Formats: sequence, structure tokens, C-alpha cells
Amino acid sequence: MSLIKNNKSALVTGASGAIGGAICEELLKNGIKYLAVLDMNSQEPKILSDWKKTYPSVSIKYFQVDVTSREELEKCYSEFTKAVPSLDIVINCAGIFNEKDPTRVINVNLNGVIESTRFAIDHMRIDTGKGKGGTIINISSVSGLNVFSGSPAYSASKFGVVAYTRALAHGRDHLGIKFLVLCPSGTDSAFYERAFSTKYLFMTTEETVAKRRKLLPAQSPSEVGKATVEIMQIGKSGSVWTIRNGELAEEELPAIRI
Repeated sequence: MSLIKNNKSALVTGASGAIGGAICEELLKNGIKYLAVLDMNSQEPKILSDWKKTYPSVSIKYFQVDVTSREELEKCYSEFTKAVPSLDIVINCAGIFNEKDPTRVINVNLNGVIESTRFAIDHMRIDTGKGKGGTIINISSVSGLNVFSGSPAYSASKFGVVAYTRALAHGRDHLGIKFLVLCPSGTDSAFYERAFSTKYLFMTTEETVAKRRKLLPAQSPSEVGKATVEIMQIGKSGSVWTIRNGELAEEELPAIRI
């Protein structure tokens, strides 16, 4: 049964990665009618041709976008929103892992989410009459709730995503937008392997990495994709969710006072 109804549109950043691709797949399975697939690759990912064959009634468009570029994001949002009845769902999934380049990590994982979210709000908000409301899901990580000493920049970026999204949700019901955070645990992908390589970690021993890996067994990307669509249906604005070993749970965090 389709969970997404009424000709909804979605925009997904980092969409050719394992998690981003799985999220797109779940959106397609659940009835999305317009899908913007954003990533940095210069060529359209092969999976798009497969999706177009499997879902011929869906409009699927690829955008080459560096989420650290405000200009590229703005152009993409402008072009996509002109081609759809309304912008309904945005999922910010773009992310990198490389403690040897902490500035890039912060720029992609946090600043990219912030910029994309701001454009999404502008096109979705109901109080200005420009949008019809919608849902924004920002993908963080369990490292955004409990730091890993081997990845301080990555942990900081993902903590930032949680804080930013919760702050946006507080006291802004007038926008008509639901803001959610999903924090996946270890997920089977090239990204997962990189996260356990001392080549990309900060001053970390192989012993520490081995211990960390035991704590974070790899779940499948499809489990994260399914969780994303599920929280879209059941999550309250400002809520933070984890998906660990395929088990979805809402996190209890300190209440925002003001």
C-alpha cells in the first residue's frame, strides 16, 4: 500500500550513496510522483535508469549539486520547484567521513544541511503563501548522539544536525513544516568501511577501531530507507529517531526551554 499520496514530490541530497539510494527506493515504492536526486557525480547514476524503467509514471530528475555551494543548491531548488505542483518532502542525506579534512566534513555534513534546509523552508512554508507545507528529514548519525573519539569532526557535524533541526522545529508550527532527524547506526556501505579505517580517523589505534566496530554491526541500507519513510508518517516535528540493527526508536532528549 502506498504511504505517500496525492502526487507528492521529494528532493533527496546524497542520493546516489547507499543510504540515499535506499531512501529514494523507498520513496518510489511508497508512491512518490516527483523525485529530485541530488549528488556530486558528474554523470547520472546508473540506478536512475533502473528506477525510471521500474516506475515509469514517476518523474525522476538528476541534479549534479555540491551541497557546500549555495549557488548550486539555489539553482536546483528553483528548477525543481518550477516543475512540480509543490515541494513536499526534503531529505538531507549528503555526508562524508574524513578526519584528515575536518573543514570539509563540517561544510558538507552540517553547513550543507543548513543551506539545503533553508531553501526547503523557503519553498515549503505556508505562512508566506509560497508553499503548501511538508516534511524535512535531516540524516544525522548515532555519532550525533554519542561521540566516537576517533571521529571528532564527524561527531561534531552530526551533533550539529540534531541541534539545528530540533531548534528549527521549536515554536515554528506556523510554517506548516515537520522537522525530523534520523540517526542511523552502522550501515553496510563504502562509507561504513571508511569509518573503520585508521586512514580516515583521528589519532586512533586499530584496537579502538575493532572495539567500535563490534558496537556498531552493519544494518542494511534498506532498513534505513524504510525507517525514513516510517518516521515521515509517525514522527512529531522536532523528534529525533535512531535506527540500530533495523530497530527504530524515538530518542528522549532534554526539552527545549525557549
